[in-house]
Amino acid sequence: MPRNNMPAGWEPPALAWQSAWQDDETPLVTGVFGIQCESPALLDAWAARAFSGACAPFAAERGAYVDRFGVSNHLYVCYWRKPAYDRWWSLEANSGWWRDSERIAERVGYWREIYTMPFDRFETLHSTTEPHGIGVAADRMDGPIMEHGYPGGMRDRIPRSESSDLRSAGGMAAPLDARSSGDGPRVAVSPPENMCVIRSGQNWAHCDAEQRSWYLEKLHPVLLEGMRYLRDNPLEANCYSLRFVDRKDDSWSAMEQSFGLGFATDVHAFEQWAKSHPTHLAIFDGFLQMVDTFGADLQLRLWHEVTALPGEGCEFEYIACHPGTGLLSYAS
Repeated sequence: MPRNNMPAGWEPPALAWQSAWQDDETPLVTGVFGIQCESPALLDAWAARAFSGACAPFAAERGAYVDRFGVSNHLYVCYWRKPAYDRWWSLEANSGWWRDSERIAERVGYWREIYTMPFDRFETLHSTTEPHGIGVAADRMDGPIMEHGYPGGMRDRIPRSESSDLRSAGGMAAPLDARSSGDGPRVAVSPPENMCVIRSGQNWAHCDAEQRSWYLEKLHPVLLEGMRYLRDNPLEANCYSLRFVDRKDDSWSAMEQSFGLGFATDVHAFEQWAKSHPTHLAIFDGFLQMVDTFGADLQLRLWHEVTALPGEGCEFEYIACHPGTGLLSYAS
């Protein structure tokens, strides 16, 4: 992988691994399907059929969060290979449900955000060899790797950075292309090329009592501050959207896991926050303190996946959602 930003003589402050696939030609796809409602029951009824039939995703996770407007959201995060997703979405039972005017009549908000992840445009990072997220479908874990822990390390792990600066052409000031259908409040928004999507997770389920208390009392509150900054200051942070999500199990009960799901203008926006903003510096310092405290016995598991979106193969649709949902408020 590229090492264009790695400092001379670099030694990472902690161990890390990355997911690797034998077939790195067939793109991956992430689909996030959400409902704005106190209960996920309406979305669950569709998901129970859609995620268990032909061409079902190879992984599907649940989560819930309250957005900055105080609205409860429940979501599924699902993963496919691109040909399998295309076949899955072509089935009327799956896509037709979203087109049905009944969705608007139900008087709740629905949204789906689908993005293609070509292998030259995304990277993963894990603090242990246990896979999370899309890594559960990887063929192996490579590492420990050197390319992490320094400004620009995320770009160094994205192969396309060798030939592209991965910058957004328009920035936050440029309205996003959008189209409305004729059957009510249904808007499709086109994410711009190189928009950066990050899913960054925390898993403290394996921590003993001491490490769980350390994480929840010292590091998790600092993480929340950073997530709130990105969520509440989109123009300053060049971050269209940040959701901090509590993972749920198959019955929507709490798990000892969380993740941030963020959309920024490009990878440079997240890099700038990471290298210079007080909230991220505090997060990183807190993690290093935990590493120093527990050393090789550290039980906290951290991971992320980052994609610089291609110019095609992405579909963001919002049905009867409030205007601050996802990319909706930036639509032209």
